[in-house]
Amino acid sequence: MKLRKATPQDLTAILELFKTTVTTINRQDYTPEQIAAWVQSTKNQERWQQRVEQQFFLLVEARDQLVGFGSITATGYLDLLYVHPDFQRMGIAQTLLEALTSYAEGQQAIAITSDVSITARPFFEKNGFLVLQKQENERQGQILVNYKMEKQL
Repeated sequence: MKLRKATPQDLTAILELFKTTVTTINRQDYTPEQIAAWVQSTKNQERWQQRVEQQFFLLVEARDQLVGFGSITATGYLDLLYVHPDFQRMGIAQTLLEALTSYAEGQQAIAITSDVSITARPFFEKNGFLVLQKQENERQGQILVNYKMEKQL
């Protein structure tokens, strides 16, 4: 597996992996209507493009295929962490989290915060994150529950 920085040319593959993961992995914790609202965020390609350009945005590739990605800001906000459904539980999220944490430490961030799905919460807890609060976000008329989580550095 190969870890590398994302470029604007990776956007199509990033969006495809995001949709595939949310519609497959997250369906155990969210309704079909909630999932449909969640994947609507891919329509705002300008926002995704800004993430790639402005955040520390990493990709993991295996056999010339995108299998995971993650991004973090210089201040320690972990914005994205997604792994392809066929590559779950292979250490990809762990590898990304460690690289993103290392970047945040290098930027002198004092903590990493993230808005974490119901599905991802156990992974983050296992990695030392604590729930600060439960959140209910409205998207496309649907309420999606997630958790504001934090880990001190």
